Amino acid sequence: EALDSNDVEIISSKISECDVISTAVGVRALESISVSIANGIEKRFKMNPKPVDIYLCENTLDSPGILKSFVFDKLENSIKVWANNNIGFVGMIVARMVPSSSKVFGIDDPLFVVADAYHKLPYDGNALKSKPLSFEGMYAVNNFVAEFERKLFTYNLGHAVLGYLGYIKGYEYVHEPFSDSFILDIFNGALDETSYALSNKYPGYITFEQQKEIRIDVITRFGNPMLMDTVVRVCKDPIRKLGPNDRIIGSINLCQRYNIFPENILKVCAAAYNFDDASDGMALELQKIIKENGIENAIFKVSNINPKSKIGKKIIEYYYGFKNF
Repeated sequence: EALDSNDVEIISSKISECDVISTAVGVRALESISVSIANGIEKRFKMNPKPVDIYLCENTLDSPGILKSFVFDKLENSIKVWANNNIGFVGMIVARMVPSSSKVFGIDDPLFVVADAYHKLPYDGNALKSKPLSFEGMYAVNNFVAEFERKLFTYNLGHAVLGYLGYIKGYEYVHEPFSDSFILDIFNGALDETSYALSNKYPGYITFEQQKEIRIDVITRFGNPMLMDTVVRVCKDPIRKLGPNDRIIGSINLCQRYNIFPENILKVCAAAYNFDDASDGMALELQKIIKENGIENAIFKVSNINPKSKIGKKIIEYYYGFKNF
């Protein structure tokens, strides 16, 4: 059954009676769906006051809190108390890749979907208000922050290396940079840097040896030529990905916290600031910020990096260096 997301009345009725709710709309759209969810919670409170969990497949650590805030702003105080005890806002870690694929495979059909075989779906077990679901590959984790950061600073960072440096070198697909020794060295170096940092931050929970095993999975999946995942898709929305808490700058900050100089991640950051594909509005916006403010002010404005710091100076040095590629 398919429903229009603008049909608040029907969706809120479904929410009032369903067994589970999940979202996959993007963080920017959470506010727009919060109206339907708030109305549904109000109806559920009055007609069917059973606990229910909302699983957020949004790939950001703070998405449960963001949605909860939007929803609770729309609830009466008496319902807020009930909802706080009965509505779970559950973070999830989504790592399966679904490339933009229809015409790449010679099939012009919006319902044709290609995905890789990865089927692990961890979620924040401490956030549940209802019973756990029993789907294959879906499992609770007790340290959700550690698992999320492992994914962000391993899988997402690895993707960023292949994407932004692949774009600089003129590759079309994400699997192609693995044959480029220059990019491969940076890829391994960047993941070494975050692996050491993560094992320092979560001793006993994350180890460097575990990270080496995960890297084999990363290389196998990202290097799969059958996915035909494009470099441009991976690079899209660079302003968000260059944000202070996202995959690149978040990795840099993590490494600095544990006295690991992130030489390779700085190269990824510089490459990302060079991403200027005309098909991506955020890439064009990023280039506009650089043009109007200069790269020095841009890295402060977008990434909160001091351009006069050792880190900032290195990013700027590599930024200009990549312009000559």
